[in-house]
Order: sequence, then C-alpha cells, then structure tokens
Amino acid sequence: MSQTFVHPHAEFDRFPALAEEFGTDVIADIIAAEAADFAWDSRFAERNLGAWDGFEDEDFDAGIVRIIGYFRSRYIVATCLVDANRRVRAMLKQRHFDRFEDAEQAFLDGGG
Repeated sequence: MSQTFVHPHAEFDRFPALAEEFGTDVIADIIAAEAADFAWDSRFAERNLGAWDGFEDEDFDAGIVRIIGYFRSRYIVATCLVDANRRVRAMLKQRHFDRFEDAEQAFLDGGG
C-alpha cells in the first residue's frame, strides 16, 4: 500500500490550477513577467520591516515587507516593496527553498 502525503502549504500553491487553465508554457511566461505578484499572492505569512525611504522623485508611501509563501511546489522567501494599500510594487529580493524549515529560518533571519 502506498501512502501519499500532501504538504499543508500545498493549498497555497496556485500553479497547478493556472497550468491547467492556461498551459504550462503560457503560464511560465506570465509568471516570469509578474514574479512579484505571484510571490505576494503565494504568501502565508509576512513581517513588516519598516518604511521605504524611496527615491526623491517618488510620490507614494510604501513599506518593506518580508514574506514566506509556497508556489510551484517550493517555498519562497522574499522582501517586497508594498504601497499604502498593501499592493506589491516590487520584489527587492527572492529566494527559493525545498524545505519549510530552511525557508522559515530565512524568513525569521532576514534571508529573503
């Protein structure tokens, strides 16, 4: 008898449904173009890291947020720039992990 184990974070992974709807090749191009949005939408935890000082010519309030998420069967730890409405504006840094324990440690230590 074989046993199948589905990791609890797999419920956050939107990739299987997107690949089924659009096809793997098409969705890969979309993901590449919209990486920050996919990382942000995959998050299941976040930490506010403070205000974004920005550049002199920017006219919006933003914050820096570290997230941990699950997408394409891997964990993502990323540092994102979000606006006042909590919409991701940019992904400043991103790392992928196969194991939750490694991702969690990076999330807590600042490795995203």
